[in-house]
Amino acid sequence: MSELTTAQRELADTKEEIAELQGLIDGLEAQVREGEAVAEAQQLGERYGVLRVAQVRQEAAELKLKRAEAAERRERQEAAVQAAAEELESLGPERLAAACEEALRAIERVQQLGDARQAAVTRHAQAFLDLGMRDRIRHQDAGWVVFQAGGVKYDTKQDRLDGRSLLTVIEGERQRRAQIPGRRAKGFPAPEPTSHPVARLLAQRLDAATKGAQR
Repeated sequence: MSELTTAQRELADTKEEIAELQGLIDGLEAQVREGEAVAEAQQLGERYGVLRVAQVRQEAAELKLKRAEAAERRERQEAAVQAAAEELESLGPERLAAACEEALRAIERVQQLGDARQAAVTRHAQAFLDLGMRDRIRHQDAGWVVFQAGGVKYDTKQDRLDGRSLLTVIEGERQRRAQIPGRRAKGFPAPEPTSHPVARLLAQRLDAATKGAQR
């Protein structure tokens, strides 16, 4: 039993004792007023003394309770300070900087891959033109070329798979996923990803990873 609980119980017991004494005293006082025997008057005097002692004990119990409450409050305050220090230290600038560094390297990698793909599309489009491969060219207009290779069409202008476009896709998917919990809480379906091919593939991969983690 904690010191606070003990103090609370002692105070409650003392108050109960005082209430009982007060009830007895009230009865004795009524008897004395009615002119009853001297014995009741003597007993009343004794009860007054007992009541005063109980009142002093109540004051002591109240003081003990205040001290116990203050001690418990200090313990909670110290625990709160320690919990804050430990958690916030684990989320300090060094860890945040490391996470930002990791994210930045990933962003740079995405941008480099996207730009490398765009450069490759442009380079192969020009090679097809230089080689006179008109059967592979689906569209050509002022530097805009659409060609086909391996059953896939490539577009030098509207593929939207360059580095900047991919970063836009990532941010869009991040925002989409942030909306999902709120929409589901209101009974609405999750928002659909954009029509961008990478956006849809990214959403599928992330959704599959989430479902796998929940199993």
